Amino acid sequence: MKAIFSVATAVIVLGTGGVALAGSATQEAMDEDIATNRALSKVPQGKKVTGTSCTSIEIGMGGETSYRCTATWE
Repeated sequence: MKAIFSVATAVIVLGTGGVALAGSATQEAMDEDIATNRALSKVPQGKKVTGTSCTSIEIGMGGETSYRCTATWE
């Protein structure tokens, strides 16, 4: 059992050594530009933004729209 655990640990450590970790941040606002800018502000310094996307969300019966925007980076 210890041998299997040791091998599994080694595979995990060695397998992630050369992989760039990607990330994302999602923010919500009543304005799409504001939601996008808030998400972009969460990108760690030095990371390259690889994309942004937004989804509109209808709120309540009044037909107001909120936006949920995500920024991705690598």
